[in-house]
Amino acid sequence: MAPKERFTEEILMDCAFEMARKSGIDSINARDLAKELGCSTKPIFRLFSSMDDLKYAIYERAGNLYNEKMFRGLQESSFLGMGLAYINFAREEKKLFELLFLSNKYKISSFSDLVNDLENQGIIALISKLTGLTQTSARSLFIDIWLTTHGIATMCATNTCDLDSSEIEGILNEVYEGVKQKLLNGENK
Repeated sequence: MAPKERFTEEILMDCAFEMARKSGIDSINARDLAKELGCSTKPIFRLFSSMDDLKYAIYERAGNLYNEKMFRGLQESSFLGMGLAYINFAREEKKLFELLFLSNKYKISSFSDLVNDLENQGIIALISKLTGLTQTSARSLFIDIWLTTHGIATMCATNTCDLDSSEIEGILNEVYEGVKQKLLNGENK
């Protein structure tokens, strides 16, 4: 009988994911991962055909964690909650934020792709419903808020933001309300 495999895909992924969380995706290589697991590189390549496949799996897991946090933010306080969750993700998961939003790996090719993404189209529809804005105006509000939020999140991820949570929430509220009011006024002319 063949010896029982000590490392499942889940164990290997948990270890690789934690390494990426701590040091970034580029720090992941077969030798260091094997050392962390206390094994040779063979189990890694038995479970993943290449390191690129493993890194893509890490990227997908990072995306799933991000989506969970965004969903929780949406449930807590709608659109503003998502913005705050995005910024908190950047603060708490700097390396994963970098992987998902600040690198050229596995990402969408343009800002238009982001705005036209099916999930974001749903958010734009929600904004329209919550604010009474047309789809076109809701899209404009989404873009302005997303760019503001992404800027703050990027500063948090790169340790250049010294604003506290209440200041950030105030900024997001002011931008949201200001842009929303401008768009509503423009629609009512």
